[in-house]
Amino acid sequence: MLVVIGDLVADLIVLGGATLERGTDNPAEVRLTRGGSAANVAAAAAVQHPSRFIGRVGDDTLARALVGELEAAGVDAKVQRHGRTGSIVVLVDAVGERTMITDRGAAAELDDIDPAWTADADWVHAPLYGFAAVRSARAVTDAAARAAAQGARVSVDLSSVATMRALGGEGLRRVLGELKPDVVFANEDEARTATELGVEPDAVYVVKRGAAPVLVTVDGKATEVPVERVDDVLDSTGAGDAFAAGFIVAALEGAGPRESARAGSVLAMSALRRPGAL
Repeated sequence: MLVVIGDLVADLIVLGGATLERGTDNPAEVRLTRGGSAANVAAAAAVQHPSRFIGRVGDDTLARALVGELEAAGVDAKVQRHGRTGSIVVLVDAVGERTMITDRGAAAELDDIDPAWTADADWVHAPLYGFAAVRSARAVTDAAARAAAQGARVSVDLSSVATMRALGGEGLRRVLGELKPDVVFANEDEARTATELGVEPDAVYVVKRGAAPVLVTVDGKATEVPVERVDDVLDSTGAGDAFAAGFIVAALEGAGPRESARAGSVLAMSALRRPGAL
């Protein structure tokens, strides 16, 4: 069982919303979709491998719809319910790059996780967003540590330059030191920020670089894994999450880091051609 711990929120995708004129109407294509990095990974992986999502949502109509959609995608959803479900406005430009305005709501208040929810985990994945608040950071860390003690592998996605900077070098080193992840995912900007903060993950380090080859570092040795170029990018939302899902599922099936990175890049390609996450 792949267990993913983190956010389930609503994404309001605004295609063509990167250039806005203040004080007047700005026509765009707007779509409301299920979002949250952790939920995205769980849903993308569920097609190929049993997956469970763990998180906190509001006690409201929006949460019921989002959890129902996640379950319809084949995910075993275990959620705490309190307060208000989070939402993210995603402004997507002409080349598919996105700018996000985030309100994590209840997702930022994840509390102690029921040990039964991770008892059958063979892999635990945690985006860095879950470590932005002290209480949720402790909940995620404790759950991952319990699973690791029972033989599960652990991965972390650095997820957000803003979250990395908020944690700072000391905070980020503490997160990685406590989790001792087997795999760390980052995009090029996040990897650059990690270097600026003086953080070098002691794990299989997978750096996604858009159309450039994925950089996979194992035991200090870096190799490049070519990716197929996607010219018709519609929206990059969730592509990194799809990559993580593809990588993890391949690794669970016995693939090495390079082969897992290739599997991740194939799944990420499909996310680039549709609005919102998989």
